[in-house]
Amino acid sequence: MKFVIETNLATKPAWWLLADDNRVVAWAGRTYPSLAYADQAAHDFRVNADDPDYRVHAKTSGRWQWTAWRPEGIRVAVSGDWFTSEAAARAAARRVQQQACTAIGP
Repeated sequence: MKFVIETNLATKPAWWLLADDNRVVAWAGRTYPSLAYADQAAHDFRVNADDPDYRVHAKTSGRWQWTAWRPEGIRVAVSGDWFTSEAAARAAARRVQQQACTAIGP
């Protein structure tokens, strides 16, 4: 896994966590005022990936997504995709929680 910090299509900085096949497995869930802030947020997520509360929720279409929250109620990451089952979303969150700390990047 590796972290990528860059601007999105609207030129807003954010971070993304990519799997070895370059598929997005997580992202910041928001943009930042500068690349430096996005870089710091990615670093903070990497070194504290096991701390957030990973929550899984469903959309009305029956698709599932996970989000990671700090105890003070700040969202720090969102799954890179929607999943067809709650179990698949939980498994994806667990992988990120376990592997983000060893990802290449900030």
